[in-house]
Amino acid sequence: MTTESNPNLPLPFRIPVLRVFLLPFVRNRKRDRLLLILLACIMSTAGFLMQGNGSYDSDGWFLLATGKRIVEHGIPYANPWSLSSYRPIVVQQWLHDVLLYGSYALAGYAGTILYQAILASLVALSIAFAIRGFGDRCLTLPRLLFCIGLALFGAGIYISVRPTAWSMVCMCLTIGVCTRWRRTGNWRYLVALPAITVLHVNMQSAMWLLDVFLAACFLLPDDLSEFKAVAPEEMFGEIFPLSLALVAMLVASFANPYGVDGARYVMTSMGAASYGNVISEMKPAFEATKGFCFVFFAVGFIPVAAAAIGRRRIGLPLLAIVLATFVATILHWRNVWTFSIASALAFASLLSKTEDPQPLKSSKAAKSAALIALLAAIGPIAANCYVYATNGGQSCWQSSERSAGTLVKTVSGSGIYDPVVYAEDPVIYNYLEWRGLKVPFDLRPELWDESDIGGITSPYRDYVDGMQSEDDKLSYMASNGFDYYIVSRDSAHWYEKNLNLKVISATDTLVLLENAR
Repeated sequence: MTTESNPNLPLPFRIPVLRVFLLPFVRNRKRDRLLLILLACIMSTAGFLMQGNGSYDSDGWFLLATGKRIVEHGIPYANPWSLSSYRPIVVQQWLHDVLLYGSYALAGYAGTILYQAILASLVALSIAFAIRGFGDRCLTLPRLLFCIGLALFGAGIYISVRPTAWSMVCMCLTIGVCTRWRRTGNWRYLVALPAITVLHVNMQSAMWLLDVFLAACFLLPDDLSEFKAVAPEEMFGEIFPLSLALVAMLVASFANPYGVDGARYVMTSMGAASYGNVISEMKPAFEATKGFCFVFFAVGFIPVAAAAIGRRRIGLPLLAIVLATFVATILHWRNVWTFSIASALAFASLLSKTEDPQPLKSSKAAKSAALIALLAAIGPIAANCYVYATNGGQSCWQSSERSAGTLVKTVSGSGIYDPVVYAEDPVIYNYLEWRGLKVPFDLRPELWDESDIGGITSPYRDYVDGMQSEDDKLSYMASNGFDYYIVSRDSAHWYEKNLNLKVISATDTLVLLENAR
């Protein structure tokens, strides 16, 4: 294997900036070990900084609203925020929402930052768990931290107050369990797979089927040559325990408050968020990022290429996972975290393991776990500090609330029973839910996509169709009988002129209007 000190490096590693990906193959120099740790910190922090909002997320308000609702009233089965008389609901991330609201109740918006840091640490530790499953011996700590930083470069974008971090944890736990079973042949490891499914379906039921796919990839042999070398009967005997575990995972998916509806949410929600190509993260990667996704794909594939130069082969299960997550990311940008984690794990599987495993209760293992958690926590802390520094000493939560808070207070105090509000930015609907108001829809399209419920079609699709042209927009406004309109300052005049509205309140960025008659 070539190293950084070898002058005869093949392309593309003659480019100095790419040569750093050869550092994990360097064994003895203290300088290189320190540089690996520094690179791990930089890559991890960069992922969180690119997210741009700290712990805040556009989904954050309805996640808090849902958590509060569950804590105060229990699991909802009818949508409590719908203006329709009855619309069923499946809160696919109910347990995550309860934990998020608990962090907010404990320490306000600072609690959401703490929760984000804890999620990041759990993701990093689960990545370490998966990497540890690749061999009887361990990676050195600098190499391990480098691989974790490599994963967090892309995954950090989605470690906020969304439940996506729990899907990352379950992904890594599933791969870690399956690699241990494959390496040792001990079927007892597979007992953990249904438990992981139960955790996943209650944290983010839209993603639990990912665990089944990941585990199913380990039905494949490590090498294609085994299809010829191993008799079918012997191969079936080897994969039989995993086949049973896959069935158990499917059954375990029903262990949620909604039973069958919760388990099938992963299928009933497909397509709703993609309707009209409005939600940017649902667009293909190159369209959603305007080509910037190339950076993430390069970071994902270059380390694997570095290992390939050394004539090391990725096991077939991991290769299938990397290729599948790459295709999923190309189709929908929101899947980038799956590719980042998969490629980092594939890279780690090719590195030489040189250290003896440590007992979980040993002081050295505890120190390593603490360093891993610290590495992961640096990113959220740095990202939130950056937001405070560039946002006038406020978090994005506070600036969002300052922008809409007084307007929403005016609406709620109007005396109108269930006032119908039009929000030019649908994120405001999420904030209305947090303030206890009902809305035409929110940014969970799948919850509003059921057709023919009480004769009402999807309000989300109606909204998307109504935004296609100015005439469609005017028709949409006229047919929905809005009592209030919350729009941007730049577009307020258009609404006043075309809909005969008057301004009743305003903030620095938003304007509240009502009918002039």
